Amino acid sequence: MIRTSTTQLGFTILELLVTITLIVILVSAMVIGMNSARTAAQIAETSSRLMAMKQATVWFKEEIGYLPPVLDDQRNLKSVDAIGQPLRYPVLPVPDDQEQYRSEVQEWYSITSPADYLLGYGDVEADGFGRLPQAHAYYSYTTDQMPRLGITHPGVDGVWRGTDIHIATGVTGYGLFTDRKPRGDLPIDPLLSEFPVTSKVYGPYLDVNNDQMLGRLVVDSSTGETTVDPVTGKVKVYYPGEPDYDVSQPMVIVDSWGTPIRYYRPVYPNFEIIIGEDPNLQNGIAKRYPPSNDYGSPTLSDYLVLRPFDFPPDKVVDGFLSDFRDGNTSTGDTSTSIALQTGQFAYFSSGPDQKLNQRIRADVTGLAGNVGDDATDESNKDNMVEVGP
Repeated sequence: MIRTSTTQLGFTILELLVTITLIVILVSAMVIGMNSARTAAQIAETSSRLMAMKQATVWFKEEIGYLPPVLDDQRNLKSVDAIGQPLRYPVLPVPDDQEQYRSEVQEWYSITSPADYLLGYGDVEADGFGRLPQAHAYYSYTTDQMPRLGITHPGVDGVWRGTDIHIATGVTGYGLFTDRKPRGDLPIDPLLSEFPVTSKVYGPYLDVNNDQMLGRLVVDSSTGETTVDPVTGKVKVYYPGEPDYDVSQPMVIVDSWGTPIRYYRPVYPNFEIIIGEDPNLQNGIAKRYPPSNDYGSPTLSDYLVLRPFDFPPDKVVDGFLSDFRDGNTSTGDTSTSIALQTGQFAYFSSGPDQKLNQRIRADVTGLAGNVGDDATDESNKDNMVEVGP
C-alpha cells in the first residue's frame, strides 16, 4: 500500500495578511521616524539661520549706527497710506486709534530688508557697491567694483537718499527704490564712463552656506503685487534654474521650508509736530527707554504673532495692546515676554506647519467657531522667533 503525503508548502491567506500588516507597520514607523528626523533637522537649520541673522543685524547696527529700515516687497521704504507716510503710533484721544493701530501694525514687517542690508546684493545704483547687470552710460565693466555683495552707508534716511525730494526722480521722496542715489545724482564729470570709487564698503554681514537659503520674488512693478502660490496662498519664492527666476527681482532669505523670513522692528519715531499732541509721542521707540506699557512706548509685543504660545513659570508679563481674542474690543489677551518688551528687533519663521495667525497669541482655550480668517488651530504653537538685543 502506497501512502500519499498531505503536507502542503506555502502560506495561508491569514499568514500572508499578518505578514503584510507587520510590513506596513514597520514601514509606517520608519517613515514617521524619517519625517521626524527631517523636521528636527529643518528646525535646527532654521534656528541657526535666525540666530545668524540676529548676530548680523547687531553687527550692522554697530557699524551703520541704526537698525535696517522696513522695506516693502519692491524694496521701497514701507508705508501705510497713499502718500507714503511710514506707520507711526496713532494720536490719542481719537477712540478708534488704538484698535486701528493694533490692526495695522501686524503687517509692519519686511521680507526684503534682510537680504538688502545684511548681504547687499544690489548693484552700484541700488546700494552703492557692485557690478551693474548691463551696460550703463556712467559705468564700465572694467572698473565696476567686485564682488557684488556689500553696501556703502545707507545714509541718514536708511535708503541711500531715497527720501530726498531734491534728487527724487518723481515728486515723492518717500524712499522709493527708484529714487535711491547712493553715489549722488550725477558723476563728477558726465563725460567719464565711471564714478570714482571712494566710499567705504560695509558688509556683507551674513554668510550664505546653502544655495537654497536665497530666492527671488516676482513683483508686478505696476501694481506692487507679489506672486503667491495659488494652493498655499504663501508668497512664491523662485530659485536659480526655475523659469520665473529673475535676478532683477527682490531677493529674500528663506527658512528651511522655503518661506521668506520676516524682519520686525518697532515703528519709526514720529516726525511731525501736531498742535495739541502729547510731546512724548514724538519720541517713539527710538528715544523712549526703557519701553513700558505706556501708550507712547510701542514695543515688539505689539506684534501679536511674535508672542510665545506658552510661557515658562514666572516669565510672562503684560503688554499694552491686547490681541483679537474678543474681536475688535480691547479685552483680549495681553500676555507677552520680557524679551519682546525690551527687544529692538526680531526675526520670524512660521515653523514646520508653515501656519500662523497674526491676530491672536495662542488658541489655548479654543475659540468659538474657530473657522475662517480668525481660525487658529494652534497654528502659532511651532512659530520660531529670535529677538535681538
